[in-house]
Amino acid sequence: MSNLKIVSLNIKGINHVVKRQKLLSYLKKENCQIGFLQETHLSDLEHIKLRRSWVSQVFYSSYNSSSHGVAILLHRSLAFKVAKEIKDKEGRYVLVSGYIFGEHIVIGCIYAPTVYEPSFLSSLLADISSLSCSLVVLGGDFNCVPDPNADQSPPKDRRSQKSTNLLDFCKDMELFDAWRILNPKGQDFTFFSRPHQSFSRIDYFLVSRQILERITECSIGIQVLSDHCPISITFCPPYNNPSSRHWRLNPHLMSNPQFRDFITKELDFFLAVNKTPDVNPSILWETAKCYLRGSIISYTSNLRRRCSQKRPKLPFFFARHRLYESGNKSGRLLARLARGREETTSIASLKDVNGENVYTSLDINKTMRLFYQNLYSSEYHSVETLFDFVNNDAITSETESC
Repeated sequence: MSNLKIVSLNIKGINHVVKRQKLLSYLKKENCQIGFLQETHLSDLEHIKLRRSWVSQVFYSSYNSSSHGVAILLHRSLAFKVAKEIKDKEGRYVLVSGYIFGEHIVIGCIYAPTVYEPSFLSSLLADISSLSCSLVVLGGDFNCVPDPNADQSPPKDRRSQKSTNLLDFCKDMELFDAWRILNPKGQDFTFFSRPHQSFSRIDYFLVSRQILERITECSIGIQVLSDHCPISITFCPPYNNPSSRHWRLNPHLMSNPQFRDFITKELDFFLAVNKTPDVNPSILWETAKCYLRGSIISYTSNLRRRCSQKRPKLPFFFARHRLYESGNKSGRLLARLARGREETTSIASLKDVNGENVYTSLDINKTMRLFYQNLYSSEYHSVETLFDFVNNDAITSETESC
């Protein structure tokens, strides 16, 4: 089961068929399973025409052909079962409640007003609350920055009324700015205002805590087909986490005679205690499966514990056997043992004839050569002197013997 990717983009109108085709091609290239589009500028009939190529379901809210309009596109490979759909009459948002991977989820595409309207967030809050779902993903163009100091350039110290209301909305719905949570110290923008000559991050995803814990990536892309940057999040399905999978019996255990005897005894014991005339056979079978599951988990845990205790002894025995077989023979093992003793027998430094320490291998070899050369060299450099020395030693020896 692959991860789910959602891409959101303020498209600034897709009335032209060429731009519409470019948009669908771009989302397909991005491996998008769910697409959030704002400012589509399409009528109801034109929105339906988006159901082509990779798109199987389209949820939209129309206003007119020159402003507003939002749409949610679903990939044909995504098994999404719709439960309820809520549309805004002014083409500001569309909310869809349904089931993905067996979980109830609410997805919503938002295009907030550019000017402050107190009733917008209140209406959105009421509609989301009516769906009664703990998994919520809202994405789109909110036309305000959450933090003017971090999400706007040049930054501003004072927060606007729209930003304050948005933070209150997130607090009431327990929603979190996904990009800011994953990039607490980062700074990136999705829109550049030419009249104000300022950058701002007004496009983002607001998600619930359960969705936030599953997000693997949240990024801001480059500008394509619009003056807004696309944003995307990727989160894993519920059963992608190994700790949340259902328990399964290890089939290799059935080839173990001891395990088969253990299960037989456990089942006989359970039936002897619980099989009575007043017990429904179906209930007896369901409870027997629960009892056997606990017994199997206990058996496998004990088996794993015993194997972990034997594992250190086996490598130690194998090492001793290998050392006994080839420890004194010329081979790799002896070479490794000798290599390990090189550091303890190596000479780090020597003092030369001048009493100074030398460290390089060349100087150490030269010092040792000179030392032994002087040690074994004769003090007598002429033959006559050597003969006199030998003769004197011989006379001295005869005298002592007499």
